[in-house]
Amino acid sequence: MKKSIILGVVISLFLCFETSTAQNEGTNTGKESHTNNYNLTLQHTTVVVSNFEESRKFYIDILGLKQIKVDWLPQNQMFVALGNNLELHVGEVPGVTINPSNFNHFAISSNDLDGYLEHLNNNGIFHFNLGGDDKGFIQTRPDGVRQTFIQDPDGYWIEINDKN
Repeated sequence: MKKSIILGVVISLFLCFETSTAQNEGTNTGKESHTNNYNLTLQHTTVVVSNFEESRKFYIDILGLKQIKVDWLPQNQMFVALGNNLELHVGEVPGVTINPSNFNHFAISSNDLDGYLEHLNNNGIFHFNLGGDDKGFIQTRPDGVRQTFIQDPDGYWIEINDKN
């Protein structure tokens, strides 16, 4: 089950990137592709958690994401808005093993990275490099965007950047 969730996220991200790249750059990968005909975009990704209430508090109360009212989800599951019609599906799923890697992550952006990191630190959430070896780490990518990483209660990595 865990592998199928990760595979689904990877496929969604690949399709979104390939469609976006072809539309924005007018490039062709050399392979005949009909994905452009369907206007594929990433709509949501799922994070399976071990303690829904603890994760709800983290994503809503600490990160400040807004819960989306959905009446058809099973108990102990929710959608949160990530902006631009993107959503994060968070929930407990019986039988799914939770084993985050030191690389897989998703990213959220802030228009005030320093202020947001101070808010997180004040709530006991500290930032690191991806993998957690260097506390307080912030790097500047080649495109000028500053980024760092935090972990949710189950150990999933979340990139925080100032791309806004």
